[in-house]
Amino acid sequence: MTHLRNLGTAVFEWRPGRLAQHGGALLGWMMLRAAAQAGTVVLLARTLAVQTYGEFVAVIAVAGFVVPLAGLGLSNMVLRNVARDPKAAPWYLERAITTWTRTLLPLSAAAIGIALLLIPKGLPVAAMAAAICGELLASSLTELAGRYRQAQHRHHAYGAINAGLPLLRLLALGLLVFLTNRTDIASVLWTFTAASGVYALLLWPVVRTVASVVAEDATEAMPVRSGLPFSASALAMRLQGEFNKPVLAHAGFGLAGSYNIAQRAVDMASLPLQALQEALWPKLYAQANPLPQLRRTGAALLLMALAMGALVWLAAPLLPLLVGSAHEGAIRVLRMLAWLPLLQVGRALLNFHAIHHGHMQHISWSCILGGGVSVCAVAALVPAHGMAGAAIASYIAETTMSLALLGFAMRASR
Repeated sequence: MTHLRNLGTAVFEWRPGRLAQHGGALLGWMMLRAAAQAGTVVLLARTLAVQTYGEFVAVIAVAGFVVPLAGLGLSNMVLRNVARDPKAAPWYLERAITTWTRTLLPLSAAAIGIALLLIPKGLPVAAMAAAICGELLASSLTELAGRYRQAQHRHHAYGAINAGLPLLRLLALGLLVFLTNRTDIASVLWTFTAASGVYALLLWPVVRTVASVVAEDATEAMPVRSGLPFSASALAMRLQGEFNKPVLAHAGFGLAGSYNIAQRAVDMASLPLQALQEALWPKLYAQANPLPQLRRTGAALLLMALAMGALVWLAAPLLPLLVGSAHEGAIRVLRMLAWLPLLQVGRALLNFHAIHHGHMQHISWSCILGGGVSVCAVAALVPAHGMAGAAIASYIAETTMSLALLGFAMRASR
């Protein structure tokens, strides 16, 4: 009885640790962000024609190809270095901003060229180019500003920065649809561009800083190439998730729209996993020996991903109630994609293991391999199998990257 009494007392006196507290705070902001993203999907899927929604999805997908390359991944180095060396934070941020600024113009030109090459003809070119530039500018600046606040353990600021962009876009698109009743693709793209530009202006004071220290005072190295493994990883994820959109568009813009709906549903269901991971990484970076906590927390994350996949599979038939019966084809794809976050969590844990041991090149090579496999798989499977082929290609790419990381780790340990 004494043991039971002590156990009961311990249960009532338990308080969540810092990781759980920060994860809960981030989850709240990520829920708000996801609500805005989901609201945008529902708004556009229900009010735009199936063709028009697919056109919009294809354009933004192409813009997503180059967003990870803006700043050459230094936003992730800001997260690591500022967490380890907060006194030199302004210097790390200024270096990242300088690199980010220099990459914007060439990446914008590249993305517009890719869009003209991949997306079927007929879209308004000026509106398409503007939307691509707006997505590149706002999304990459949001990532940099957010990582800077995250490294300072300002979790509410980090969450607010990431939630602000989709909220503003939802507001702008909602005003367009309900006040003007304009649902043509040109109006949607220009409104999306305007909201992106406004948000970039609002974010600029967060990242505009003057370094109060010099490079010699910083304890962490930050060469321009140091962020490339992170860019490669993010690019591989974008290719895996977005390259299928313009390919599907050639079979029908409606397929691109329905596939995007299924992906966004999986993203929403993955929010608790993402929140815990975002709270975990700064803690691990700050520890001298983070591997024991990585193993414990990693096992819990994998179990959560497995449970989440089961729930998504069971709830998939409810999706048309939100987005309309025109997108019933998304049900099957949603069920196929339900287990993908399990592989993604495993790869994220392998990524951190490689970073901890200083094997950044392993991440680069695995992501380059995964990105190439993804493009080839999509090109081979989507024309013949449509949305199902795109889902299968995602699993092939994710498995390839995880196996490559595991193989590199085993080889390095010999």
